[in-house]
Amino acid sequence: MTNLWGSRMEKDLDREVKEFSTSIPEDFLLYKYDVWGSAAHCKMLEKVGMISEKESKEILRGLREIFREIEEGKIDPSPFEDIHSLVEIRLRDMIGEEIGGKLHTARSRNDQVVLDERLFLREKIGEMAEGINFVQEALLQKAQENKDVVMPGYTHLQPAQPVLFAHHLLAYFFMLQRDVERLEDARKRVNVLPLGSGALSGTSLPIDREYVAKLLSFPRVQENSMDAVSDRDFILEILGALSILFLHLSRWGEEIVLWSSPAFNFLEIDDAFTTGSSIMPQKKNPDVAELLRGKTGEVVSSWVSLTITLKGLPLTYNRDLQQDKPPLFRAVRETLSSLHIAARLTQNVFPNRESMKKALSIGFLTATDLCEYLVEQGVPFRQAHAWVGEIVKKLSSTGKCLRDLRKEDWGEYQNLFPQNWEEIIDEEKSVRRKASQGSTSPQEVEKEIKKGKELLAQSRELVYSWRRREKESWENLVGENCVF
Repeated sequence: MTNLWGSRMEKDLDREVKEFSTSIPEDFLLYKYDVWGSAAHCKMLEKVGMISEKESKEILRGLREIFREIEEGKIDPSPFEDIHSLVEIRLRDMIGEEIGGKLHTARSRNDQVVLDERLFLREKIGEMAEGINFVQEALLQKAQENKDVVMPGYTHLQPAQPVLFAHHLLAYFFMLQRDVERLEDARKRVNVLPLGSGALSGTSLPIDREYVAKLLSFPRVQENSMDAVSDRDFILEILGALSILFLHLSRWGEEIVLWSSPAFNFLEIDDAFTTGSSIMPQKKNPDVAELLRGKTGEVVSSWVSLTITLKGLPLTYNRDLQQDKPPLFRAVRETLSSLHIAARLTQNVFPNRESMKKALSIGFLTATDLCEYLVEQGVPFRQAHAWVGEIVKKLSSTGKCLRDLRKEDWGEYQNLFPQNWEEIIDEEKSVRRKASQGSTSPQEVEKEIKKGKELLAQSRELVYSWRRREKESWENLVGENCVF
């Protein structure tokens, strides 16, 4: 037997139906979490007197052996319907029906699968947060190394104002910081125990859900049994957070693609992170950055896929919910691999200082500085804006830039400008004049770097604390070494 049901059926399941309905190719990835949750359930059954201490020890011994067999590739999962069937049937084969058959007391695959998914996500959230931290660290390091590099900042992809290259990099650091915080916050709603809800209505047996929660390091249990077995909000929330994360990675990838093109020539990508062309020998293509953009579709579509699956489902469990795992696993897999490569790519892009400096003379980048200087002299901003606009139009029509500005071009404002007025339109001095909190000035960028290091340290300490509790729970229940 390779399934946990069928006693009321007069026929075996049709072969094609079995192939169509099996979930083992996907949920086999949950084997560790199924063993983990089963061990906690076993300890609880012992505590409330539903199995003896001897039976509990035998079940735990069997679960440990099953985990080792799976880890060593000694079990073929293909004949089984799902991971729950594999673990329970293998346990009964190993320790006998009389004892092994008691493990499923007071639980259903409905609450069991949600537990496995919550344990899986709880662990993966830590790994994904750590992956984001590595990208953030690479951005911080690159910003620290290039604090003096000035480049054009853009709006509408048109030259706008001078900014520090470090300031631009740090914008991505703080985008990613919000992604870390979203995952950290979502983990609170992932970290809730559903086990003990049964198929949908709970159980008449005297179980202790709070004890299971304590064993598995869940701070609380889910309140409503019907909600517990049908809820997939926690997966949707994570997929939504990952979708936003990938939008940020995609934007960073796009900047690298743009800046490494000859039209900009702001960045050089290490050859090991580019590819060539099979027909054009001169090509050096930013494929890694392009793939960061492209893989965004995989993750966003995972969120869309599960959203459509859940739309309109009546309570409680429906087999449609089996389809929650493919998009979840796909998104987590793409996230972990993409964050790793994004961190390495960031470490291997290098600013072309001369090209950035040359580009500062294009696009009247310090026009706003002229406006702000006039405002400091008492000229209303709109009046200053209009005057500078006229100056730019005149210079532009003759192919000149602000550096070509002469005193006679100032008209009625000649008396307001100091002798060293050229400093006002100097692009590199422009960034140093910025005074507002969070601006591109060197002193504010230093504050951002310092704040970034503090946030990184806090995030890593939090992930470490999660990992420590998870590791303790696993080892107390299963007794196997496992890397968290």
